Amino acid sequence: MSKRGQIPKPLFEPCAGGGVHLRVPAWADFEYWVELRRANRDFLQPWEPSWKEAHLSRHAYKARLAQFKTMISNDTAYPFHVFRSGNNSRLVGACNLTSVKRGSLQSAHIGYWVGRDFARQGYARASVRAVTRFAFEDLGLHRLTAAVQENNHASIKLLEGTGFVLEGKARSYLKVDGRWQDHLIYGRLTTD
Repeated sequence: MSKRGQIPKPLFEPCAGGGVHLRVPAWADFEYWVELRRANRDFLQPWEPSWKEAHLSRHAYKARLAQFKTMISNDTAYPFHVFRSGNNSRLVGACNLTSVKRGSLQSAHIGYWVGRDFARQGYARASVRAVTRFAFEDLGLHRLTAAVQENNHASIKLLEGTGFVLEGKARSYLKVDGRWQDHLIYGRLTTD
């Protein structure tokens, strides 16, 4: 088991057509990340909180890297960039553990995204499997939750296919695309 609050080693997971490797975001990822986010703004907009162009600046990215380092050292979140494995390694998205809680909860929230060109190729599913395994085996967590909009059928299928169980509906859970939206809450336990 890895030590809490230390930068995790890269995670690997096979998937259809190859595999993925995940690692903590680095400065070397900046240009690829900006390109992927810009190219997929319209594709991701219906599912994410709104963000401005300044979100893609070098200054903002550098600040996020510092924030990521602090969150990891405080054992409150573990962000990962998702790369296609192999000779043609390429950034395809992200998968993050946030809201890590210790004590009697031992839980975290998982969130993920992939670019349009990488959707429905197994990359998101593989990254969720890898981060779930990391959360349970390396961090020793007991429970993971995920929130998804009711009309995001692809994400619902992914969560159910990776062992998450529908637990209920949270009203006005997140402000997405400029308005508060209901979300379905899925959960997975180490015992599932």
